[in-house]
Amino acid sequence: MKAKFFLMAIAAIALAGCGSTTQLGNKITNATNQMGKIAKEAQKIKDAVNQTGVMLPERSGAQGSANGTAGNITFNIRGKINHTNYNKNQSSSVSFSAIPTTIEEFEQLQQQLGKEPQGAVALQIMAFEMYRKDPKLGEAALKLNNTQTNYNSTRSRMKEIMNESDTYYARPYLAAAMLVGAKPENGYTPSKPYTVKVRVHPVNKYQNSEILEGTVLYLQIDANGWDTNWRGVEVVRPEGTPYFVVSNCPAMYTQCKKIKGTYKGL
Repeated sequence: MKAKFFLMAIAAIALAGCGSTTQLGNKITNATNQMGKIAKEAQKIKDAVNQTGVMLPERSGAQGSANGTAGNITFNIRGKINHTNYNKNQSSSVSFSAIPTTIEEFEQLQQQLGKEPQGAVALQIMAFEMYRKDPKLGEAALKLNNTQTNYNSTRSRMKEIMNESDTYYARPYLAAAMLVGAKPENGYTPSKPYTVKVRVHPVNKYQNSEILEGTVLYLQIDANGWDTNWRGVEVVRPEGTPYFVVSNCPAMYTQCKKIKGTYKGL
């Protein structure tokens, strides 16, 4: 409609200043060609932005920062991770004041954090610690935050690695090991508020999955409890669902380095 009015205006101006229909036709043709060139250039710019992986807010839905409260827990997100376009330079951090003590509190957090891929990673760490304190509660949290397949494999590993009676194999401080400030030397005592740093995998690009019905995002957690500090984790938001969930995370439940003394817990 705007183009139509533009052409009519051009025609009126040309009619006032031209003495022949040939000149008028040429001016209208030139104006139409110019509009076409402008439209093509605009599309090229948009395509170039998409190819670089720079986030387009109307498509990605990612938040640059967010603050909120769930029950007695406050949280904060800093930095964006694009939901649809791979950008290896993106990173984010999620901070939270405490570990949920009820499944209702966990659900309230998921309603806010679960909308972001890095939020799902933070929720997974919370679920690990919840399992250590109460296996039934932890299982309920894991079920909410994982695909069914990954829930089964993660729950199986939790039974082994959180078994504090096995002093040789167990790593009850696994969740703490993935938080900023925690390291074997300080008994995995993280800084407060608890913070997890997440980045987009520098090599593995996003992939569409028909089985998972969504785009799989390959991310990494910065943690000091292993020889290799970047721990891989995959998340996906299945079609028609509101939250990102963890679809694969063996690097998150691999044994971290052992500590001396007793773990204080989160």
